[in-house]
Amino acid sequence: MRELNKVLSIILFLHLVCITLASCQGKKSLEPDETNPPGTSDGNGGYLFAHMTNAAYGHLFYSVSRDGLKWETLNKGNVIVSDYRGHPDICQGADGNYYMIGVRGDNAPLLTLYYSSDLITWSRKDLARSVFDVSHLGQQNEGYYVGAPKMFYDETSKQYIITWHASFPGLKDQAWWEGMRTCYVLTSDFETFTPAERLFNFTGADENMATIDAIIRKVDNTYYAIIKDERWPEKNPNGKTVRVATSPNLIGPYSNPGPPISPAWREAPIIVKSMDDKSWFLYVENYGEHLYELYKANSLTGSMWSKVDFTPPVARHGFIIKVNEKQYQDIVKAYK
Repeated sequence: MRELNKVLSIILFLHLVCITLASCQGKKSLEPDETNPPGTSDGNGGYLFAHMTNAAYGHLFYSVSRDGLKWETLNKGNVIVSDYRGHPDICQGADGNYYMIGVRGDNAPLLTLYYSSDLITWSRKDLARSVFDVSHLGQQNEGYYVGAPKMFYDETSKQYIITWHASFPGLKDQAWWEGMRTCYVLTSDFETFTPAERLFNFTGADENMATIDAIIRKVDNTYYAIIKDERWPEKNPNGKTVRVATSPNLIGPYSNPGPPISPAWREAPIIVKSMDDKSWFLYVENYGEHLYELYKANSLTGSMWSKVDFTPPVARHGFIIKVNEKQYQDIVKAYK
């Protein structure tokens, strides 16, 4: 009997030890994992959205997403780079650094190059006003924002193309916007630049098409120009929509743009691949309501894309770039 009681005591003791260990492990699992910032999922990185807001137009904000559908604005909704002004657009160069164009000055604006190795710390270099002179084209740049410049690095030619839109002197109001044409310069080092030229030479019904917010992307051996048709809908059925033109060469000639891939009254297009690389995401700003919409398709050409329900950040004009897991976590850590 004494031996039986001894065995039962040992069993009870071991049972209590197991309960205690399980309880401790359960409590530990509820503690935050300090090695992973909020939002960490499968370790495949995510998206960084550099954008401005309607309340702080022209300033730089960051939002992040794992899937392109649910977004979180970083830095408690505060500005990321205090002296940045512009319509954010980022490209990565051959040297691995990231480049972004901004603007400076009120009366005589010029463009400013921002560069960063990690998308966190940005340095700045002003570019000469003469680089973006379009007077020899008979055109005139916008005031402060110099036509919302965009950037793309072409690995084939080892050059950066900077695009922006300019109109014609003497035009006002609606006519000013109907006069918009996309201009560009090329550079390989941000020291020397080609003279500004017009990028598109459309024909037929699109011959005098006004264009703004043009971005260039390359897929396989084709260059895609995603542009906003800046004509008015009552004058042309494609007016105020986003359309796509193609070319085998960086600076064209580009085909006449295809049918709209967005509804009317949309602009500031952003094109990025889905995380599984199977689809294209098209983000466009519904500028009447000051919010972004998302559309999805399997290719960059074709008719209207299918609209996707998503949770956008509070954002206006911007750019979305895929980042790897380390970059995602470093950015979140820096601005959380």
